[in-house]
Amino acid sequence: MREKLVTDFDITSVEEVAKVDYILLAGNEPPWQQTKIVITRGQQYTLLAEGQINWSTEDASLYGGPGFHLWARIPGGEIENVTRGTGTFVADVSGTIEVGIYYGLWSNLKGDLKSPTSLYQNLTGELSVTLICWERDPKLGLKKLKALSQFKKSLLLEVASKQLEQPKATPSGWQYLKEAGVSDIYSHVADSERNRIILNSLNDQGIIRKKLEFPVTQSTYLNWDWKLIEHPSCIREDRAKSHDYVSVAAEFDNGRDLTWIWSSQLDEGHYFDCPVRSWKDRETHYVVRKGDQSKNWLSESRNLFEDVKISMGFEPQIITAIWLIGVSTFQHAQASAEFSRIFLKDKNKILQVL
Repeated sequence: MREKLVTDFDITSVEEVAKVDYILLAGNEPPWQQTKIVITRGQQYTLLAEGQINWSTEDASLYGGPGFHLWARIPGGEIENVTRGTGTFVADVSGTIEVGIYYGLWSNLKGDLKSPTSLYQNLTGELSVTLICWERDPKLGLKKLKALSQFKKSLLLEVASKQLEQPKATPSGWQYLKEAGVSDIYSHVADSERNRIILNSLNDQGIIRKKLEFPVTQSTYLNWDWKLIEHPSCIREDRAKSHDYVSVAAEFDNGRDLTWIWSSQLDEGHYFDCPVRSWKDRETHYVVRKGDQSKNWLSESRNLFEDVKISMGFEPQIITAIWLIGVSTFQHAQASAEFSRIFLKDKNKILQVL
């Protein structure tokens, strides 16, 4: 049964609530769909959603939920995505809130699609969305809604409230690659053992990016330590339906990136273009470890110039960012790993990344 905040009770009677709208989004409808909510810059709104979008009529395991597909925007402002079925956002411009199903690749953070809308034609399923525009403090408003007898069992309200009460901070100095979606799967720990970033993703995905500038020569190396606790795939990751993986990546000034992955099945030294159609021309994967897991810290040192030239066919000039990647949305599994001691090294200098 869908969990929508639709009852005989009018939730706008809660004084913190300004307006509410209910939207049903079909999978085969490209973004954007206009809602009934007009909002003012600085005002806050919350999305609560459930349902699923099916990517295949032949394989029921291929689907995504709201955390994968649901995005919102106010035209002229930046796109936002929900996490775990919900999210609360601050309007960055004034206007009418729009919501939509994301599938493919954005061309910019305003919500224009880079990939063709024809990708949507074979999608089925739908997302049921409740949109609350707040008059004042959403923390208090959600608390009041949760206390009502009609909504005491609402998991979505519980998650939305927890996101505001106990926000998960993105590791300092890193930012989510927003076009791939913002999540809460990374955390930063610095203790007597080591300074590290922890990945913990259950049927989720996210890329965090540390912006930098490092010229590449034939003697440039990328070094890092990592520990794989749980691999999100037990089959080869070079196919779109099983492309769940953990990796470290370098982004270059031509807009492309190379990721060094820990594969469960593929042999070390194997490389392949991303099997997800919309990422194929942007991203290449290079296998540097094989096996389901190793709960011990292991160290890597890769000659960046050579790896890029071999696997991508060009000579890299400048590294513009380092990425950490965790994907577990295709097989809906768990990805758990830790990263530490990431640095770039050349003959004349060392740049500590983590």
